[in-house]
Formats: sequence, C-alpha cells, structure tokens
Amino acid sequence: MNLRRWDIVFLRVDEKDPAGHPALVLSGENTLEDSRQLRFNVLLATKKPPAAATGSHQVLLNGADGLDHLTQVDCSLVYVARRASVIRLAGTVSLERRREIQRKVRAYLGLG
Repeated sequence: MNLRRWDIVFLRVDEKDPAGHPALVLSGENTLEDSRQLRFNVLLATKKPPAAATGSHQVLLNGADGLDHLTQVDCSLVYVARRASVIRLAGTVSLERRREIQRKVRAYLGLG
C-alpha cells in the first residue's frame, strides 16, 4: 500500500482488533516511499463519544476526511507505527484541517 502524508489509515493494535484504530500519517514522502523503512510517524485518533468535548490538543475529523464517524485526532503526541500494522486506507485530511493540525502539533511539541 502506498502511503502519503495526511492519509488516514486504520492500524491493527493487536491480534484481537480486526477493525483497527484510526491514525493520521505524518511522515514525509522520503520515508514513506523507501521500502526499507518499516516504521513511520502517526498521530492517533479515536471515535468521538457523543457527549465528549474536543480538547484544545485535538482536531475533529469527519466524512469530508473519509471517515464514517466524527473522530478526534490527538496532536499532542507523535507515535511510531509499523507498516505491517496498516489494515486499510480510510481517506485524506482536508486542507483546512491540515492547517489546524500543523498549528496544534507545533504548539504542543514546542516547535513554534
């Protein structure tokens, strides 16, 4: 599967998880296009519970991004995912939300 930055993928966390969990691909093209690179950077996401508020460190994604449910992306922590854990590609983050995610990742990681 060819991945690109801003893709939304579902990752299998363990063997008992057939559906997987959504994640947003952050790594650049040189990492993603290199078949020797078995890992890449992601932001994890979770389905938004109906009554839950979206935190200041989160960005809300929806059907415009290729998801079936409202989904909160956590911009405060970058994770490493294994290529082998990718179950499927769900969509791509819209341009408007990309800017919001970039701003929040920089703010929460102290990158300016």
